[in-house]
Amino acid sequence: MKYALFVVSLLASTQLFAEASERPPVVDLVDSDLRVVWGKYGISPAPPVDDAGFLRRLTLDLTGRLPQPQAVEEFLDDASPDKRARAVDRLLASPEYAEHWATYWDNLLMGRLTREAFLDRAAFKQWLRAEFAANTSWDQVVRKLITAEGYNTNRRPARGGSADPKDLDERFNPAANWFLRYSRALPDMASATSKLFLGVQIQCAQCHDHKSEKWKQDDFKQFAACFAKTWPTYVDSPQTLTRQVGLYRMELKDRLIVPPVAKYESVFGSYKDYIDVAPKLLDGTEVRTWGSRRKIVADWVTNDTNPWFAQAIVNRLWGKLLGRGFVEPIDDFRPGNPALLPATLDALATDFRAHRYDLRHLLRAICLTEAYGRACVDLELSAGAPSYWAAYPVKALDVEELFDAVTQATDGEAALNRISKNNYELIRGAFVQELVTQMGTDDMAEVTELDETIPRSLLLINGALVCGTTRHSLPDQGLAPLLAQGDEQAIEQLYLRTLSRRPTAAELSRWLEFTAKPRTVVVTKPPVKASPPLIGVTKEIAEAAEGTDFTELLKHAQTAADFAALRGKMENNADAALYAKAFRTYVAETPFNILAALPGGKTAKQQAFEDLYWALLNSTEFLTNH
Repeated sequence: MKYALFVVSLLASTQLFAEASERPPVVDLVDSDLRVVWGKYGISPAPPVDDAGFLRRLTLDLTGRLPQPQAVEEFLDDASPDKRARAVDRLLASPEYAEHWATYWDNLLMGRLTREAFLDRAAFKQWLRAEFAANTSWDQVVRKLITAEGYNTNRRPARGGSADPKDLDERFNPAANWFLRYSRALPDMASATSKLFLGVQIQCAQCHDHKSEKWKQDDFKQFAACFAKTWPTYVDSPQTLTRQVGLYRMELKDRLIVPPVAKYESVFGSYKDYIDVAPKLLDGTEVRTWGSRRKIVADWVTNDTNPWFAQAIVNRLWGKLLGRGFVEPIDDFRPGNPALLPATLDALATDFRAHRYDLRHLLRAICLTEAYGRACVDLELSAGAPSYWAAYPVKALDVEELFDAVTQATDGEAALNRISKNNYELIRGAFVQELVTQMGTDDMAEVTELDETIPRSLLLINGALVCGTTRHSLPDQGLAPLLAQGDEQAIEQLYLRTLSRRPTAAELSRWLEFTAKPRTVVVTKPPVKASPPLIGVTKEIAEAAEGTDFTELLKHAQTAADFAALRGKMENNADAALYAKAFRTYVAETPFNILAALPGGKTAKQQAFEDLYWALLNSTEFLTNH
């Protein structure tokens, strides 16, 4: 019986999955492999996902954004057999694609919370964005990261500092910031290179031989030694700040000699266990001691013959889009952790190499597979048995995706720009950092499973992000223009904005009844001091005596004017670090406090629609990709 259901399900989906013309041949190979394994284990795959579900899933995966309501309606009304394939191509060519994947890799490479004074995070992310927008091949992106030399920033000091190097603009290289992140922890550079680009975790071997796998301490030391002749020097004194608070200029170079560890152990102490070690690649190949060792590493990492390089990125992207990689964890390739369907993984990796490491080609292939196009349903499986991607998983949104989804669904971006004088990106970055800190999660962690935490839940249920952006009183946005269209149209538009679909007949009927019911109008008062003054310097800062400790002054900062006044009072990088942290908290909280202080709807119907909006935004359907 189960096998009969399997056959019926496959026949029912044949027409839908055949709709995409000019599909990469590897897609048919992957589909065939999956059909075979489903039949072998008697797995009845989920039916195809409906059009609305596919477009929402695809848009979130490729751009980190929700589809616009108009795009959903046009997609649903489009009868073209190739519309899914065309949607994939359109999203891959969009600016949002480059922004989303720049954010993803910025988090993996640099972490969400990393803010050392020698890292130009803005320049690094801008560089990543440009690489993805240009569809630079993956091997070239990795090569640029591993071999980067030059200046970390082209920002000039606001005061004092050395003269600009003559080649500053010519040799400004944002990619150098990645090595600088590990310049005071050299072993971590070796670990990150292996883990991120090869999917091979060697970090345990830093301290001891692995008990059950091949990696020994000597392997780790020899690979780390490949980076031991690269180190940075200051362009300016560390006390000289540039226009971006806490940032100073540095130059990264490959050297003929090792760094002066004995003289500057506080800076280069992490190098000392590796400078006298003969460098070797992880396959045992010896690396010459003269010239750039990192270029040899990059040649080997990105070589077509490297057994891990193509498979690592294929596995990572397959796992990100489909909830589970062929290898899990996705960055843990080793003999003791075999892959599911290794031949299928190898076929995708071979195709990726054949297309010269084209990331858009790889993503397109994955998005056109039957596995990606399946509905998100529970399967009847034995306990612990793999599903072999016979149904699409429920995936939690990353913190950036969560913030963007809420502000997009509520027109919150316009409100926040209005409050902050067009500083939405600053608010977004600060809010994400605060949320990561509150959740107590790894700032480089990838969200792959639905794991709700108390801080995350409370942020949505009670937080000003959702409660503030759904206020009826926001002028010309949010609920105000929707209610003018009529109840039925307003409900449909709320569904399109939040869940990216039209409501079912039953949902529409229920919500029409809910919003029409008489209710007592609730008059809410904003919290005391929810919105600090937007102008003026507080008395404690304005009247502070000359030479007052900066830490004490910072305690009194409550307004934007306070922070503007304090910028000129920083004396060193310690002050800058404290300032940056306090300012980030201020930026993350203040705009939402202002939103929360706005009055809500004045009529029963307005407040009913606010409750409907809030309920949709707090639903699992909205908060997940599925």
